Amino acid sequence: MYMSRIRLQPDASENKDFWKSLGDTYQIHRLLWSLFADDPQRSRDFLYRHEKSENLPTFYCVAERIPEDMSDMWQIESKLYEPLLHVDQRLSFSLCANPIRTKRDDDKKQHRHDVVMNAKNQLKQEGVPRGEWPSEAEIVQEQGFEWLARKGEQYGFMVGEHEVRADGYRQERFYKAKGKHQVNISTIDFTGLLNVTDPERFKNALYGGIGPAKGFGCGLLMVRRPLM
Repeated sequence: MYMSRIRLQPDASENKDFWKSLGDTYQIHRLLWSLFADDPQRSRDFLYRHEKSENLPTFYCVAERIPEDMSDMWQIESKLYEPLLHVDQRLSFSLCANPIRTKRDDDKKQHRHDVVMNAKNQLKQEGVPRGEWPSEAEIVQEQGFEWLARKGEQYGFMVGEHEVRADGYRQERFYKAKGKHQVNISTIDFTGLLNVTDPERFKNALYGGIGPAKGFGCGLLMVRRPLM
């Protein structure tokens, strides 16, 4: 696997056509696809995370291939990504994820709800007056942590309630090109410390991502040794 950092060339920041291409999450999705578009039939085989550095876009990608830029607009730095992992290893991490709960209705049809809206709907159904609800920040922290802890059981890591921060909750809505169906994505930013419990399963999380909406910049778990 390779970890790549993708940044704008210094002279590309003044390219008006480029800034138009970053209109929404779907446009960013298409831009990243263009860097891996060696075959029109290929399915997505990379994860990415979108950040800003000095108010300019920066992307981190994990993939079996090195991205290629045909536009001379990007600086791409890639290196082998083969983390050495062991049981009880302690790592700091960051993650932008799309935490959801899947429920079935009376007709057994599945419905996806982001964990924050799901918690708010439960409060409504229980008849809790809105003035007595926890703040949104409290809901995001509690529900985000519970979701991440469950993912840890699945992917070979453990997190402590007081060592994880869940915030930055936001909802995005956009349309795919030539499509009338609206895509809704809710994301939470996670930062904190984790302990590795199963190195092989944890490596699957690093290489394959966590949660849905991976094609739209969610799920890339970035880790490093904790700062002393």
